[in-house]
Formats: sequence, structure tokens, C-alpha cells
Amino acid sequence: MRMQQQQQQQTSQPLRVLITGASSGIGRGLAQWYAHRGHTVGALARRQDLLEELAAAHSNVVPLIADVCDAEQTEQAVSRFALEAGGLDVAYANAGVGQRTREEGWDADRAELIAQVNVVGATNTICAATSIMLEQGRGHLVGISSLAGHCPLPDAAAYGASKAWLVFYLRSLAMDLGPCGIRCTVVMPGYVSTQMVDGTGVELLTPQARRAADRIAQGVARGQETIRFPRRVSLLTRLAGLTPASLRASMQRRRLHKRATSRSQGR
Repeated sequence: MRMQQQQQQQTSQPLRVLITGASSGIGRGLAQWYAHRGHTVGALARRQDLLEELAAAHSNVVPLIADVCDAEQTEQAVSRFALEAGGLDVAYANAGVGQRTREEGWDADRAELIAQVNVVGATNTICAATSIMLEQGRGHLVGISSLAGHCPLPDAAAYGASKAWLVFYLRSLAMDLGPCGIRCTVVMPGYVSTQMVDGTGVELLTPQARRAADRIAQGVARGQETIRFPRRVSLLTRLAGLTPASLRASMQRRRLHKRATSRSQGR
């Protein structure tokens, strides 16, 4: 209760917010959401041009060029932002990759890339932020997972496993760090269309990504431990997680048979 009151008090005053993967998609939407409300944003990503574009539009956005897969780069970027901003209130481990293909589960290169960004990258971000928050005696860690982390799904072996890992990691950290004044929130969105390209080739933030960012930021401001959306898909994935593995396998075989049949008929 005390931590929830502290969180509500923080939202009424400027926050220092770090967001990885801030150059596009949900991360960019979150950076804009906080910047529009007068908070100081550390926007971390690899694409310098997109970060500079974001910073040019918002004077309270600090561009941080770093690769989350590199622990030293990440630690230096997070520390620099906290030093310049005078502290760190909220840290989003948002950077992530994923391709829904059957081959991702047994293609070593694809699986390794997903694990590097979604697992190692998230760990580097959270560890760097945690060391600062422990010194402060307060803070809020947020991990952008996925509804794919609820239960095994076809065509998402490596991706789903990486997102399930983040759920367990943050929920365990919540028990360890709670007594130290640090909150943890797991965000589990469904599929979000994050980019569209206009005729000039410029990446634009989709309305769906804007709505997702708004839903996430408001849930974090309320101190929610878990944020899931959309509601219907969230319910379906949780129910699927309770379904016996043999039944899920049978349903998958029927799905693959239907796909193969439709392809053969289309020839």
C-alpha cells in the first residue's frame, strides 16, 4: 500500500524514465507519451538517426545510442542518463525481436538472435537500472513481455520462450526487490502492429502502437504488477495454457493439415 501511494505521488511530478528500443514501435510511443507530459526520457536504441529525430521533437528526450546486447554499453548509457537526469524513476526493458516462423525454433542463428536481444538485452537493462535504484532506495522496473509467454504456441518456440523467461525473471525480482522499495511490472501485450511506412520510406508510429503505449504507461502509473491486453486475446491465451498438451498438439496437427490443404488447392 505504501509503495502504491508512493507511485501515485511520483506520477504527479516529473519522472526520469529510461526506455530501451525507443527508436520505433511501442518504445517510441512510450517515449512520446512521457515526453508530452513533461517527464525526462532516456531513449535508448541503436538507430541514431531515429533517436535524434525524436530528441529534436522533444527537448526533454535524451538520445542514448547503445546496443542492449552489450552489457558495458548498456550500463554506461543507463548510468549517464541517471547522472544527467538526477536519478532514475522508471526503466522499461522494451527492446525485443521476434519472427513467427516454424523454423525459428530449430534455426540456431535465429534462436540465438532472439535470446540475445529478448533475454540478454533485457537482463543487461534491468541489472543496470537496478543498481541505480538500489542506491536510491526506490524505482520501478518494467519488462515488455508478450501474451506469447503465457503458453507454448506454434511458430513461436524461441520467441515465446524468451518472453516467458522475462515474466518469471521480473516476478522473481519483485519478491527480492520489493523490500528495497523497487516495484516490478510485467507487460503482456498481444500482437501490436508497430510500424508502417509512407511513400517516402519514413517509419511512422501506428495508431495501434500509440494506444498500446498509452495503455502500458497508465497501467505503470497505477502500479499494476501485470498489464495484459487486449482482454479477449489475454483470456484465450491463459485458457490455452490450461489445455492439456495432447489436445494442443492435436489442434496444431489439424491446423497444419488445413494449411497444407488450402495451399494444394490454390495451386
